[in-house]
Amino acid sequence: MLKKLAESKLEGGLNLGDDFDGYSDLDSPSESEDEDDVGYLVAPQHHKRGRGKQKQNDTETEEREATFYVGQQFENPKTFRKAIIDYSIDKGRNIPFSKNDSTRVCAECEHKDKGCKWRIWASWERGRRSFTVKTFVSEHTCGRTPIIKKMTSHWIAEHYQNLFKVNPYMRVQDIQETIWLEKGIRVSKDKAARARRRGQALIVGEYKEQYALLPRYAAEILRSNPGNTVKLKLDANVFDILYLCFEALRKGFLAGCRPFISLDGCFLKGPFGGQLLVAVGRDGNNQMFPLAWAVCEVESTDTWSWFLELLATDLGTSEGAGYTFMSDQQKGLLAAVSNVFPQAESRVCARHVYCNFRGVFGGGLEYRKQFWTIAKSNTVNHFNENIEVMRGISHEAAEDLLKRNYKKWCRAFYTPLSCCDSVDNNMSEVFNAYILSARHKPIITMLEDIREGLMERLHKKRDFIGKKEIMLCPRIQIQLEKHKIWARGWNAYWDGGFCYGVREGATQVKYVVDLNQHTCSCNAWQVSGIPCKHAIVAIWNKVDHPEQYVNAYFCKQTYMKAYEFLLEPLNGPQEWPTSDSIVVAPKVKKVNGRPKTKRRYGVGEVTASGKLKRTGCSMKCSLCGVIGHNKRGCKNAPKQQQHNNHATAEQTTPQQQHPRTSSAIPMHNRGVGIYTYPNGYQRIATPISQHFPTPQRQRPPAAFYSDHGGEQTIYSFPAHDFPLSQTQPSQGHTISSQALQDLAMARRLEKRP
Repeated sequence: MLKKLAESKLEGGLNLGDDFDGYSDLDSPSESEDEDDVGYLVAPQHHKRGRGKQKQNDTETEEREATFYVGQQFENPKTFRKAIIDYSIDKGRNIPFSKNDSTRVCAECEHKDKGCKWRIWASWERGRRSFTVKTFVSEHTCGRTPIIKKMTSHWIAEHYQNLFKVNPYMRVQDIQETIWLEKGIRVSKDKAARARRRGQALIVGEYKEQYALLPRYAAEILRSNPGNTVKLKLDANVFDILYLCFEALRKGFLAGCRPFISLDGCFLKGPFGGQLLVAVGRDGNNQMFPLAWAVCEVESTDTWSWFLELLATDLGTSEGAGYTFMSDQQKGLLAAVSNVFPQAESRVCARHVYCNFRGVFGGGLEYRKQFWTIAKSNTVNHFNENIEVMRGISHEAAEDLLKRNYKKWCRAFYTPLSCCDSVDNNMSEVFNAYILSARHKPIITMLEDIREGLMERLHKKRDFIGKKEIMLCPRIQIQLEKHKIWARGWNAYWDGGFCYGVREGATQVKYVVDLNQHTCSCNAWQVSGIPCKHAIVAIWNKVDHPEQYVNAYFCKQTYMKAYEFLLEPLNGPQEWPTSDSIVVAPKVKKVNGRPKTKRRYGVGEVTASGKLKRTGCSMKCSLCGVIGHNKRGCKNAPKQQQHNNHATAEQTTPQQQHPRTSSAIPMHNRGVGIYTYPNGYQRIATPISQHFPTPQRQRPPAAFYSDHGGEQTIYSFPAHDFPLSQTQPSQGHTISSQALQDLAMARRLEKRP
């Protein structure tokens, strides 16, 4: 818009070549007659004064639309050639180079023999270091064509680089359709496939470049805040592990979060693969609070141990006393936690335990409900009762659960140190979903997306709760209100001190509540930090508010302490400190077949396909009766059954064989033996040598017997297909008319032409 406006001002007599004096050259004078409500943005109206002037204006318009003009300067011949290629693709014309060297370039339309005059010539200008257009004829008399030779696979890969970043494994048909819709040009499948390979190569090159920038990126993080922790581990200059923990997150976790940490790892989707190890805490509103993360190549006991040792240093603990760690039973994680934090409480996700349990016993609604009832048992006696209920359903299932280290996933055996009664590892799954869109990006881009997302999250969460006039965090208040409703029907009896006896109606279900120690014999208050329904009845009996007895971790003041620290922004790569360290990218991970772009759903996970998955269901083979496979994958019965079938077929007589069990191959193509037609009609073929002499070095034909009224006749014919029109078989033996009729009938029964 500004270019067109400048051209209109030039025609009005303004000189844009004057030096800038502090005011815009595009401002129109206040007394201008062309000024209206929008001021100088309205272009002056030009009146037609003659055909010559109109023709000149049309020519100038064509030159502007052509993107080339005489006197146009380029840096070098390479940039000029690129402009010609872009013009050829944009206009849909094939424009080959008639002259193309380091001093001059000439391009002409391919239809110059048919009268098209389009031509351009450019060369170096004397006395100046600029490649200038000397000749240009912009007139095209030919039309567009859907096939442009200048659109190479290299051009497609560079032009659609962002598209390949989003989907490196884009289908060839999608690439063809995208180019056709945007450019109106058809490309072959081979060219689209080559473009995809080049696009993937460009992406891999960008990934490698970012690995080389990791030392400078780490230096920039330390420059912004020396309190941040950045550890880069190399193996002979090859990238191994990168650990990150920002001071704002570390201080916020120690000041306002419970000592509960969820550990998990997720796959990275780039060409180099790798794993992202994360440690996620819980804030006062029961939402995720990321603490630290690391990028590694392989998830193992060594990598988890290295990650947890650095995490212990940042938390200021050596044995992990007072902390609780929740994990998903991943490779080497349990061993690393026990080695680095021997005094910490270790839990495992109950959902993953159930998935393993379901893979053995097939799951089902009854199994699933009883399992979660067991996992959420608050006391040891309640746990034993629920185990007995499971034993009534299946004795083997109950024994299997007792072997799965139940003290790590059952609420009855949790300690009250972390004030968290969660039996699953959902916080880590939430963080993995939070960074899902960044996991396919290059390493620094991914890390920056995570950091910038958390930088926004910190102040948004702080402002959201800070503006509310509340005592407890919203989610905790909702949970407390549920406990108040569940307290209906319970009665409290005071002992005169701080203890209360709570009974449900007229039953003998009783619990003891101590308001001074914030405990209940049901164990729910100690583990969660929120008064249970029994404690609420006792608090009401004391004429007090249950909100006063909620743990301080869930109060607004504690929540604000977690989010009061600011995460500092970083400069771009152009301003990062220099570094002499050399980092080499790891090897590209190649997988067989088409790479998987979607996560494999585990047993019991809900999918969006709308179909009921049979994953985890036990199958029973209909052949061997063994549970665990079906008849397709049976390796027990089929071989024996086939052997028995063959043995039975050899022992039975031709009259006992079923017509459907015989082969459909014609008898004279099968050689000798018994052949049964679909209607039960049988033939017996024997070698001809038993009845007629056979010349040497010649394959004997086949023959069969046919009984007609007790009279046996031998018919002979060659091994290949015998035509009905032939009356003389090979070997010179004559076939009677009755034999031909029998042969014709056999072929009709076989439905042969």
